[in-house]
Amino acid sequence: MDLSVILCAHNEEERLGEQVEAMLDQETTRPWELIIVDNRSTDGTAELVRSYSQQDPRVRLVTASDRADKSYAMNVGVAAARAQHIAFCDGDDIVGPGWVEAIAVGLDSHQVVTGPHELDRLNPRWLADSRGRSIEVESVGSFLGIFPAIRGASWGVVRSAWDSLGGMSEQYHPVEDLEFSYRCWIQGIDIVGLPGATIHYRYRSETRDLWRQGFAYGSHRPIIARLVNDSGLANTPKFSGWKSWGMMLLKLPTIVTKTGRANWVWIAANRLGQLVGSVRHRTIML
Repeated sequence: MDLSVILCAHNEEERLGEQVEAMLDQETTRPWELIIVDNRSTDGTAELVRSYSQQDPRVRLVTASDRADKSYAMNVGVAAARAQHIAFCDGDDIVGPGWVEAIAVGLDSHQVVTGPHELDRLNPRWLADSRGRSIEVESVGSFLGIFPAIRGASWGVVRSAWDSLGGMSEQYHPVEDLEFSYRCWIQGIDIVGLPGATIHYRYRSETRDLWRQGFAYGSHRPIIARLVNDSGLANTPKFSGWKSWGMMLLKLPTIVTKTGRANWVWIAANRLGQLVGSVRHRTIML
């Protein structure tokens, strides 16, 4: 077994089928498996996975029932994996052609790999345009330019690195990918971008969902800044987002359009979240 793909799913019955079909259509000579971790779903997610596993032995269902938490589910999935090379993707996205091959080949030479996110297939144009296009052209993310970051919906790691890093920490949701990347940075493990490991990424489209997600991300980023500052390896800029506060005012007239409204809500939620997080985690990140 060359590669174990871990897909953690919580109530993904409606969209999971598209992702599984895309996975099973991958062209590669590498032996691989798809482990779908059912993380306390209350819909038909588990039944859907069982139907696929009966049709294709590469698909396995694993249950993570102690609590609804993605990092916990990822750790459960890795514990059940048969391969020494591990990859991760999400149930509401769709992997691009060649994704499995790109990840498998990348992990032959590198300890941690990640890939870009294509936006137009799963999002209307107004939504795809609302946050810029950097995640499409940049295979590796970044935290404030201080350390490279995995893109959480498309990445892979060799088991030896996973073990040395201690797996996923279960106390940093929804910025667990940044915290994992931080540990890669302080341990000198490079994160390598693979342009061929592209996934079609789905944004949330409802205003309420955009606000909740943006606020959650924003309110938890300061804890990553606190980790960086406490490490003594770098100091995070305190007011790097000052332009965004001004943009919120300048862009108020654009909320009459779908793109403008989505963009404004995302910026506002992130900035307000970072303000709250700065107080909560006793650091300044505005």
